[in-house]
Amino acid sequence: MDSLINLDSIFDHSELRVGVISDTHSRVNEQVVGSLDNCDVILHAGDIGNASVLDHLNEFTPHVYSVRGNNDIEEKWPAKDLPALNKIPDALELTFKQQRIALMHGHQYPAVDTRHRKLRQRFPQANIIIYGHSHLLVCDREQLPWVINPGPGGYNRTFRGASCLVMHYKKEQWKIKETRIQKS
Repeated sequence: MDSLINLDSIFDHSELRVGVISDTHSRVNEQVVGSLDNCDVILHAGDIGNASVLDHLNEFTPHVYSVRGNNDIEEKWPAKDLPALNKIPDALELTFKQQRIALMHGHQYPAVDTRHRKLRQRFPQANIIIYGHSHLLVCDREQLPWVINPGPGGYNRTFRGASCLVMHYKKEQWKIKETRIQKS
């Protein structure tokens, strides 16, 4: 199940701040989520873990969109959260000011050495492709579309520290700010 959302119908201004998080696995790192304050939209690239994660992100903005990860399955979610899980698509595309953002967890392309190429083939019209799964923060801006991964936004497999991204669209261009919480 894929979805398309037109953000122009929601926001009538020329700028947009998009927070990007992934791989929370039922628990959001509070230092990471603090970086998402003042975002117009928050995107979760899968492995959410439960509905309370999305509820928590909704405290920052009512515009939270997510996709399913390989761990976002009925067997791993609380029974009370299954109605919310069943509404989450496998992939999502959003448009804003003739820009297109694609969102997918990325486990569908397990081979690391070909993942970015395959994501670009899947979403050739996108300006930015966002994925999760690897738990590694990546900003591949070598070619269009850009392929980015916010890294782990929770406490599991935080290799180099929990992280997130904030994308800012202004004057017809994107800028991306990386936030990484160093492991103590």
